[in-house]
Amino acid sequence: MSSAYGYHPFCTAAASSYDRHPRPPSKSITSQFTTTGTQTNCLSRSLNSNTVNTPLLSTSSRRARLALSTAAAAARSNVNPNESEKKEEEVEVEVDMPWIQEKALDIVEFTGSVTQALPGPRVGQSSVPWILAVPLAYVGISFVFSVYKTIRKLTSPKQARRKLVSKNAELCRSIDELLEKEGNGIQQEALKGLTQKTGFSTGDILRKYIRYSLNEKPFDPKLVAALIQIRKATMLDDSQVAEIVNEISRRIVKDYGPVVMDTSGYSEKGLRRKLAVQALFGKIFYLSELPEFCAKDSPLIVKEIFGVADEDAERLRLHTVAEAGDMGSLEKMVDGSDSEDSGEGS
Repeated sequence: MSSAYGYHPFCTAAASSYDRHPRPPSKSITSQFTTTGTQTNCLSRSLNSNTVNTPLLSTSSRRARLALSTAAAAARSNVNPNESEKKEEEVEVEVDMPWIQEKALDIVEFTGSVTQALPGPRVGQSSVPWILAVPLAYVGISFVFSVYKTIRKLTSPKQARRKLVSKNAELCRSIDELLEKEGNGIQQEALKGLTQKTGFSTGDILRKYIRYSLNEKPFDPKLVAALIQIRKATMLDDSQVAEIVNEISRRIVKDYGPVVMDTSGYSEKGLRRKLAVQALFGKIFYLSELPEFCAKDSPLIVKEIFGVADEDAERLRLHTVAEAGDMGSLEKMVDGSDSEDSGEGS
């Protein structure tokens, strides 16, 4: 304080520049200043002692002296003078905690540091312990991968082909059972039931069973009569039947190749394939030449598909008839079935 009034030097800024004898500050103003450390207290004491022992100074000189003293104190404490006036005292309060709670806090801090060190995106808090994340992730990935493999296996072309083969085999077994049960062949109602059961059209049923019969069954009059009965039950016209025969011929050539009459120079495996395609051509050509199965004026191109000349085609047809046996019985079987059908129609 001053020797006359005892005012604090920090309050000189509030005094008027025209007032030569400033009034002492009130207690409410001096209480707003907070101490920032030991150096500030020392500075205040030094300023107080100077103001007591020295005469009254002017406002400008007191401001300059205060700024120099504040800058010197801030330089000693390495603190910005503007920031030193804004700092307040911070008090640390130590609280005693149980030993278990301290260990729990240590574990939480360690877990947080480990998770922050791991790369990857962060997820929200979960009630599941983090130690279960790895096995759960492994189980989830394994489940998704197994589902993907199952779907891919079920929708693969190989699986689709396997399903189609199984469906074709079931169709052929059903037709064989119907042929054994009904002595006069398959009726139209039974064929409609097969179309509803399998989803195949009547043309597909005829094509599949002819191909199955040519490959798996002996070509005899009984088989030819059964094929003629199935062809009649389908109610297809001659052009549709001719297209079915042409399609069967294309598939045979795709699997075995064209007919080759000169088989010299082939290996044993190649020779068997060429003999097989010759036998298949003889069967399908004989079937296409039957007027009960397909009309003469139908668009048949069996010889062109197999690449067989007319003389070779006739030779292979006669060879097939000789192996089939007595084809005269076939005419009797066909004539008998025709008379029965005409009697039922009348």
